[in-house]
Amino acid sequence: MATERAAAGHVPELDGLRAISVAAVAYSHWLPAWQFGLPLGAGVHLFFVLSGFLITRILLDARQATDRRAAVARFFVRRVLRLFPAFYVVLALAWVAGVPLARSTWPWHAGYLSNVFIAWQGTWQGHFSHFWSLAVEQQFYLAWPWFIVWAPARWLGPGLWAAVLAGPLARGAAAWNGRDEPFWALVPGGSADSLGVGALMAWAAWRGDPRQPAIWRVAALSGVAGWVGMAAVEHAGWRLPVALAVWRQLLQAAIFGAIVWHAVRGVGGMPGRVLAHPITVGVGRISYGVYLVHPFAPLVLAAVVSQLGGADVFSWPAALRAAAAWAASLGLAGLLWVLVERPAQRLKARRPVA
Repeated sequence: MATERAAAGHVPELDGLRAISVAAVAYSHWLPAWQFGLPLGAGVHLFFVLSGFLITRILLDARQATDRRAAVARFFVRRVLRLFPAFYVVLALAWVAGVPLARSTWPWHAGYLSNVFIAWQGTWQGHFSHFWSLAVEQQFYLAWPWFIVWAPARWLGPGLWAAVLAGPLARGAAAWNGRDEPFWALVPGGSADSLGVGALMAWAAWRGDPRQPAIWRVAALSGVAGWVGMAAVEHAGWRLPVALAVWRQLLQAAIFGAIVWHAVRGVGGMPGRVLAHPITVGVGRISYGVYLVHPFAPLVLAAVVSQLGGADVFSWPAALRAAAAWAASLGLAGLLWVLVERPAQRLKARRPVA
Protein backbone atom coordinates (compact mmCIF):
# COMPACT_ATOMS: atom_id res chain seq x y z
CA MET A 1 0.00 0.00 0.00
CA ALA A 2 1.02 3.60 -0.58
CA THR A 3 0.82 4.43 3.09
CA GLU A 4 3.09 1.52 4.06
CA ARG A 5 5.62 2.43 1.36
CA ALA A 6 5.69 6.09 2.39
CA ALA A 7 6.00 5.20 6.07
CA ALA A 8 8.85 2.80 5.34
CA GLY A 9 11.24 5.66 4.69
CA HIS A 10 12.75 7.31 1.65
CA VAL A 11 10.69 7.15 -1.56
CA PRO A 12 13.11 7.77 -4.48
CA GLU A 13 10.31 8.68 -6.89
CA LEU A 14 9.47 11.73 -4.80
CA ASP A 15 13.03 12.97 -5.21
CA GLY A 16 12.57 12.35 -8.92
CA LEU A 17 9.47 14.53 -8.90
CA ARG A 18 11.41 17.26 -7.11
CA ALA A 19 14.11 17.12 -9.79
CA ILE A 20 11.59 17.41 -12.60
CA SER A 21 9.75 20.21 -10.83
CA VAL A 22 12.82 22.36 -10.23
CA ALA A 23 14.03 21.76 -13.79
CA ALA A 24 10.63 22.86 -15.14
CA VAL A 25 10.62 26.03 -13.02
CA ALA A 26 14.18 26.93 -14.04
CA TYR A 27 13.35 26.29 -17.71
CA SER A 28 10.31 28.57 -17.47
CA HIS A 29 12.49 31.36 -16.07
CA TRP A 30 15.34 31.01 -18.55
CA LEU A 31 13.37 30.16 -21.70
CA PRO A 32 9.91 31.70 -21.18
CA ALA A 33 9.18 31.88 -24.92
CA TRP A 34 9.83 28.16 -25.41
CA GLN A 35 7.23 26.58 -23.14
CA PHE A 36 5.02 25.36 -26.00
CA GLY A 37 1.81 26.29 -24.21
CA LEU A 38 2.68 24.33 -21.07
CA PRO A 39 2.68 26.11 -17.68
CA LEU A 40 6.11 24.84 -16.67
CA GLY A 41 6.36 27.46 -13.94
CA ALA A 42 3.48 25.64 -12.23
CA GLY A 43 6.10 23.12 -11.14
CA VAL A 44 6.28 25.17 -7.96
CA HIS A 45 2.74 24.01 -7.15
CA LEU A 46 3.89 20.40 -7.47
CA PHE A 47 6.35 21.29 -4.71
CA PHE A 48 3.41 22.63 -2.67
CA VAL A 49 1.41 19.42 -3.13
CA LEU A 50 4.45 17.39 -2.09
CA SER A 51 4.95 19.58 0.97
CA GLY A 52 1.29 19.35 1.92
CA PHE A 53 1.45 15.57 1.73
CA LEU A 54 4.76 14.98 3.51
CA ILE A 55 4.34 17.60 6.24
CA THR A 56 0.80 16.49 7.04
CA ARG A 57 1.97 12.87 7.30
CA ILE A 58 4.65 13.93 9.78
CA LEU A 59 2.15 15.94 11.81
CA LEU A 60 -0.46 13.17 11.84
CA ASP A 61 2.21 10.93 13.37
CA ALA A 62 3.00 13.68 15.88
CA ARG A 63 -0.71 13.76 16.73
CA GLN A 64 -0.38 10.22 18.03
CA ALA A 65 2.75 10.93 20.07
CA THR A 66 2.63 10.58 23.85
CA ASP A 67 4.03 14.10 24.22
CA ARG A 68 2.56 16.20 21.43
CA ARG A 69 4.37 19.35 22.49
CA ALA A 70 7.77 17.66 22.21
CA ALA A 71 6.81 16.18 18.85
CA VAL A 72 5.81 19.61 17.48
CA ALA A 73 8.94 21.21 18.94
CA ARG A 74 11.00 18.54 17.20
CA PHE A 75 9.14 19.25 13.95
CA PHE A 76 9.95 22.97 14.15
CA VAL A 77 13.62 22.38 14.98
CA ARG A 78 14.00 19.96 12.10
CA ARG A 79 12.33 22.39 9.67
CA VAL A 80 14.64 25.20 10.81
CA LEU A 81 17.74 23.04 10.34
CA ARG A 82 16.52 21.88 6.95
CA LEU A 83 15.59 25.27 5.48
CA PHE A 84 17.16 28.22 7.28
CA PRO A 85 20.93 27.68 6.84
CA ALA A 86 20.97 27.47 3.04
CA PHE A 87 18.35 30.19 2.64
CA TYR A 88 20.12 32.75 4.79
CA VAL A 89 23.53 31.92 3.31
CA VAL A 90 22.21 32.59 -0.20
CA LEU A 91 20.44 35.77 0.94
CA ALA A 92 23.59 37.02 2.70
CA LEU A 93 25.82 36.27 -0.30
CA ALA A 94 23.42 38.13 -2.59
CA TRP A 95 23.54 41.12 -0.22
CA VAL A 96 27.35 41.09 -0.08
CA ALA A 97 27.61 40.74 -3.87
CA GLY A 98 25.26 43.68 -4.38
CA VAL A 99 22.73 41.79 -6.48
CA PRO A 100 20.09 44.31 -7.64
CA LEU A 101 17.30 44.80 -5.05
CA ALA A 102 19.15 42.70 -2.44
CA ARG A 103 19.86 45.58 -0.07
CA SER A 104 16.50 47.29 -0.43
CA THR A 105 14.26 44.22 -0.06
CA TRP A 106 16.22 41.83 2.18
CA PRO A 107 14.11 42.42 5.35
CA TRP A 108 11.03 41.09 3.57
CA HIS A 109 12.86 37.99 2.39
CA ALA A 110 14.60 37.46 5.74
CA GLY A 111 11.21 37.57 7.45
CA TYR A 112 9.70 35.11 4.95
CA LEU A 113 7.25 37.75 3.74
CA SER A 114 8.39 37.86 0.12
CA ASN A 115 4.98 36.78 -1.15
CA VAL A 116 3.21 39.57 0.72
CA PHE A 117 5.71 42.17 -0.47
CA ILE A 118 5.58 41.12 -4.12
CA ALA A 119 1.78 40.89 -4.18
CA TRP A 120 1.52 44.29 -2.48
CA GLN A 121 3.97 45.86 -4.93
CA GLY A 122 2.31 44.17 -7.90
CA THR A 123 5.67 43.63 -9.57
CA TRP A 124 8.26 40.87 -9.54
CA GLN A 125 11.45 41.52 -7.60
CA GLY A 126 14.15 40.50 -10.06
CA HIS A 127 16.41 37.68 -8.91
CA PHE A 128 14.43 37.39 -5.65
CA SER A 129 11.02 36.80 -7.22
CA HIS A 130 11.15 33.05 -6.59
CA PHE A 131 11.43 33.62 -2.83
CA TRP A 132 7.65 34.08 -2.74
CA SER A 133 7.09 30.31 -2.75
CA LEU A 134 9.59 29.78 0.06
CA ALA A 135 7.67 32.35 2.10
CA VAL A 136 4.37 30.58 1.41
CA GLU A 137 5.81 27.26 2.52
CA GLN A 138 7.30 28.74 5.68
CA GLN A 139 3.97 30.32 6.60
CA PHE A 140 2.36 26.92 6.05
CA TYR A 141 4.89 25.24 8.35
CA LEU A 142 4.21 27.80 11.08
CA ALA A 143 0.42 27.53 10.95
CA TRP A 144 -0.32 23.92 10.05
CA PRO A 145 0.90 22.00 13.15
CA TRP A 146 -1.52 23.78 15.47
CA PHE A 147 -4.48 22.48 13.45
CA ILE A 148 -3.32 19.00 12.45
CA VAL A 149 -1.90 18.04 15.85
CA TRP A 150 -4.48 19.54 18.21
CA ALA A 151 -7.77 19.91 16.35
CA PRO A 152 -10.50 17.43 17.35
CA ALA A 153 -10.55 14.45 14.97
CA ARG A 154 -14.00 15.37 13.63
CA TRP A 155 -12.62 18.74 12.48
CA LEU A 156 -9.80 17.35 10.36
CA GLY A 157 -11.78 16.44 7.26
CA PRO A 158 -13.86 19.65 7.10
CA GLY A 159 -10.77 21.71 7.95
CA LEU A 160 -8.75 20.20 5.09
CA TRP A 161 -11.55 20.78 2.60
CA ALA A 162 -11.86 24.35 3.88
CA ALA A 163 -8.13 24.84 3.20
CA VAL A 164 -8.58 23.59 -0.36
CA LEU A 165 -11.50 25.95 -0.96
CA ALA A 166 -9.62 28.84 0.65
CA GLY A 167 -7.31 28.94 -2.37
CA PRO A 168 -9.89 29.95 -5.00
CA LEU A 169 -11.57 32.29 -2.50
CA ALA A 170 -8.28 34.06 -1.70
CA ARG A 171 -7.48 34.39 -5.40
CA GLY A 172 -10.95 35.78 -6.03
CA ALA A 173 -10.41 38.36 -3.28
CA ALA A 174 -7.06 39.28 -4.84
CA ALA A 175 -8.70 39.76 -8.23
CA TRP A 176 -11.47 41.86 -6.66
CA ASN A 177 -8.75 44.06 -5.12
CA GLY A 178 -7.16 44.67 -8.51
CA ARG A 179 -4.30 42.15 -8.42
CA ASP A 180 -3.30 40.57 -11.74
CA GLU A 181 -3.51 36.78 -12.09
CA PRO A 182 0.24 36.09 -11.78
CA PHE A 183 0.06 37.53 -8.25
CA TRP A 184 -3.09 35.73 -7.07
CA ALA A 185 -1.14 32.72 -5.76
CA LEU A 186 1.09 35.02 -3.67
CA VAL A 187 -1.55 36.55 -1.41
CA PRO A 188 -2.11 34.87 1.98
CA GLY A 189 -4.14 31.75 1.29
CA GLY A 190 -3.67 32.04 -2.46
CA SER A 191 -1.86 28.69 -2.66
CA ALA A 192 -3.79 26.96 0.11
CA ASP A 193 -5.48 24.59 -2.33
CA SER A 194 -2.17 23.18 -3.63
CA LEU A 195 -0.98 22.56 -0.06
CA GLY A 196 -4.45 21.38 0.97
CA VAL A 197 -4.67 18.79 -1.80
CA GLY A 198 -1.45 17.22 -0.57
CA ALA A 199 -2.74 17.35 3.00
CA LEU A 200 -6.02 15.68 1.97
CA MET A 201 -4.02 12.89 0.35
CA ALA A 202 -2.00 12.36 3.52
CA TRP A 203 -5.15 12.34 5.67
CA ALA A 204 -6.92 9.81 3.43
CA ALA A 205 -3.82 7.59 3.40
CA TRP A 206 -3.49 7.88 7.19
CA ARG A 207 -7.11 6.75 7.56
CA GLY A 208 -6.54 3.90 5.09
CA ASP A 209 -9.35 5.06 2.79
CA PRO A 210 -9.70 2.27 0.17
CA ARG A 211 -11.36 4.66 -2.31
CA GLN A 212 -8.25 6.79 -2.68
CA PRO A 213 -6.83 5.29 -5.92
CA ALA A 214 -10.17 5.79 -7.68
CA ILE A 215 -10.54 9.28 -6.23
CA TRP A 216 -7.16 10.39 -7.56
CA ARG A 217 -7.84 8.94 -10.99
CA VAL A 218 -11.06 10.91 -11.19
CA ALA A 219 -9.33 14.02 -9.82
CA ALA A 220 -6.58 13.77 -12.45
CA LEU A 221 -9.03 13.31 -15.32
CA SER A 222 -11.19 16.19 -14.08
CA GLY A 223 -8.15 18.41 -13.65
CA VAL A 224 -6.83 17.67 -17.14
CA ALA A 225 -10.25 18.19 -18.73
CA GLY A 226 -10.83 21.47 -16.90
CA TRP A 227 -7.35 22.82 -17.54
CA VAL A 228 -7.42 21.92 -21.26
CA GLY A 229 -10.86 23.52 -21.57
CA MET A 230 -9.64 26.78 -20.01
CA ALA A 231 -6.50 26.75 -22.17
CA ALA A 232 -8.62 26.22 -25.31
CA VAL A 233 -10.86 29.15 -24.43
CA GLU A 234 -7.85 31.44 -23.96
CA HIS A 235 -6.13 30.12 -27.09
CA ALA A 236 -9.24 31.05 -29.05
CA GLY A 237 -8.69 34.65 -27.94
CA TRP A 238 -11.48 34.85 -25.37
CA ARG A 239 -10.91 36.21 -21.91
CA LEU A 240 -11.61 33.67 -19.20
CA PRO A 241 -14.02 35.07 -16.57
CA VAL A 242 -12.40 35.61 -13.18
CA ALA A 243 -15.02 33.35 -11.60
CA LEU A 244 -13.51 30.46 -13.61
CA ALA A 245 -9.87 31.58 -13.70
CA VAL A 246 -9.55 31.40 -9.90
CA TRP A 247 -10.14 27.62 -10.12
CA ARG A 248 -7.31 26.96 -12.59
CA GLN A 249 -4.72 26.38 -9.85
CA LEU A 250 -6.99 23.88 -8.08
CA LEU A 251 -7.28 21.90 -11.32
CA GLN A 252 -3.48 21.81 -11.52
CA ALA A 253 -3.30 20.73 -7.88
CA ALA A 254 -5.68 17.82 -8.61
CA ILE A 255 -3.39 16.66 -11.42
CA PHE A 256 -0.30 17.01 -9.24
CA GLY A 257 -2.03 15.20 -6.40
CA ALA A 258 -2.64 12.19 -8.64
CA ILE A 259 0.99 12.28 -9.81
CA VAL A 260 2.29 12.35 -6.23
CA TRP A 261 -0.06 9.56 -5.19
CA HIS A 262 1.13 7.31 -7.99
CA ALA A 263 4.75 8.16 -7.21
CA VAL A 264 4.22 7.14 -3.58
CA ARG A 265 2.59 3.87 -4.64
CA GLY A 266 5.44 3.13 -7.02
CA VAL A 267 5.62 3.93 -10.72
CA GLY A 268 6.43 1.16 -13.19
CA GLY A 269 7.89 1.17 -16.68
CA MET A 270 10.01 3.91 -18.17
CA PRO A 271 8.50 6.74 -16.02
CA GLY A 272 9.40 4.81 -12.87
CA ARG A 273 12.93 4.15 -14.06
CA VAL A 274 13.41 7.83 -14.89
CA LEU A 275 12.04 9.00 -11.52
CA ALA A 276 14.11 6.50 -9.55
CA HIS A 277 17.30 6.85 -11.60
CA PRO A 278 20.29 7.79 -9.41
CA ILE A 279 20.93 10.99 -11.39
CA THR A 280 17.30 12.13 -11.07
CA VAL A 281 17.22 11.23 -7.39
CA GLY A 282 20.52 13.04 -6.83
CA VAL A 283 19.18 16.23 -8.41
CA GLY A 284 16.03 15.85 -6.32
CA ARG A 285 18.03 15.66 -3.11
CA ILE A 286 19.71 18.99 -3.82
CA SER A 287 16.58 20.49 -5.44
CA TYR A 288 16.10 22.96 -2.58
CA GLY A 289 19.54 24.39 -3.24
CA VAL A 290 18.97 24.38 -7.01
CA TYR A 291 15.75 26.31 -6.51
CA LEU A 292 17.46 28.81 -4.23
CA VAL A 293 20.37 29.58 -6.56
CA HIS A 294 19.01 29.13 -10.08
CA PRO A 295 18.04 32.82 -10.62
CA PHE A 296 21.53 33.86 -9.51
CA ALA A 297 23.34 31.22 -11.59
CA PRO A 298 23.47 33.32 -14.79
CA LEU A 299 25.09 36.17 -12.83
CA VAL A 300 27.72 33.84 -11.36
CA LEU A 301 28.28 32.26 -14.76
CA ALA A 302 28.71 35.68 -16.40
CA ALA A 303 31.22 36.76 -13.76
CA VAL A 304 33.30 33.59 -14.14
CA VAL A 305 33.27 33.71 -17.95
CA SER A 306 34.21 37.39 -17.87
CA GLN A 307 37.18 36.67 -15.60
CA LEU A 308 38.31 33.98 -18.04
CA GLY A 309 38.12 36.46 -20.91
CA GLY A 310 35.12 34.87 -22.59
CA ALA A 311 32.28 36.54 -24.44
CA ASP A 312 29.40 38.14 -22.56
CA VAL A 313 27.16 35.30 -21.39
CA PHE A 314 24.03 37.33 -22.06
CA SER A 315 24.96 37.51 -25.75
CA TRP A 316 25.00 33.70 -26.06
CA PRO A 317 22.12 31.88 -27.79
CA ALA A 318 19.28 31.43 -25.30
CA ALA A 319 19.42 27.62 -25.30
CA LEU A 320 23.17 27.56 -24.70
CA ARG A 321 22.88 30.13 -21.93
CA ALA A 322 20.10 28.09 -20.28
CA ALA A 323 22.11 24.86 -20.47
CA ALA A 324 25.15 26.59 -18.95
CA ALA A 325 22.99 28.16 -16.23
CA TRP A 326 21.57 24.72 -15.39
CA ALA A 327 25.07 23.30 -15.04
CA ALA A 328 26.06 26.28 -12.89
CA SER A 329 22.94 25.82 -10.73
CA LEU A 330 23.79 22.17 -10.12
CA GLY A 331 27.36 23.10 -9.23
CA LEU A 332 26.35 25.87 -6.85
CA ALA A 333 23.67 23.71 -5.25
CA GLY A 334 26.22 20.92 -4.83
CA LEU A 335 28.54 23.28 -2.98
CA LEU A 336 25.62 24.48 -0.86
CA TRP A 337 24.76 20.88 -0.04
CA VAL A 338 28.29 19.93 0.96
CA LEU A 339 29.16 23.09 2.90
CA VAL A 340 25.82 24.05 4.44
CA GLU A 341 22.91 21.66 3.98
CA ARG A 342 24.58 18.33 4.78
CA PRO A 343 26.15 19.57 8.04
CA ALA A 344 22.73 20.92 9.06
CA GLN A 345 21.14 17.59 8.07
CA ARG A 346 23.52 15.81 10.42
CA LEU A 347 22.33 18.01 13.25
CA LYS A 348 18.74 17.35 12.22
CA ALA A 349 19.33 13.61 12.39
CA ARG A 350 20.20 13.95 16.07
CA ARG A 351 16.70 15.34 16.81
CA PRO A 352 18.06 17.96 19.22
CA VAL A 353 14.91 18.48 21.27
CA ALA A 354 14.66 17.45 24.88
